[in-house]
Amino acid sequence: MDPDVKPSNGVDPTVPSIARVYDYWLGGKDNFAADREMGDRVKAVVPEIPLMAYHNRLFMRRVVRFLAGEAGIGRFLDLGAGLPTMENVHEVAQKARPESEVVYVDNDHYKSSCVHAYRARRHSPNIPPGRCPAR
Repeated sequence: MDPDVKPSNGVDPTVPSIARVYDYWLGGKDNFAADREMGDRVKAVVPEIPLMAYHNRLFMRRVVRFLAGEAGIGRFLDLGAGLPTMENVHEVAQKARPESEVVYVDNDHYKSSCVHAYRARRHSPNIPPGRCPAR
């Protein structure tokens, strides 16, 4: 786990979260033992799942790069955003269009706290603060 990010109220590190499992498959550090165990159980059935997660990220980057660059879109809404990881939507969009704005929405309070910590560390002004529980 990232030492700067503390699980918020309601997070049970003994219960796996798909966002943290996905983080584990991508080689991230924002996951607990229960998430790694679940990730390994899925990987036992679908051995290529980490590669699939990686290719999913590559696809997201291609789409956002096209939309921000060639299509000229400057505002993005990332529903079910998951955990911040390398080359997030705002980073890809802002490389192509620096004034791009991104709103990350998720119903998991832990993920919201991670986005806020990430935003604070990166001084990213185009990620609006706040939490939007999507249910």
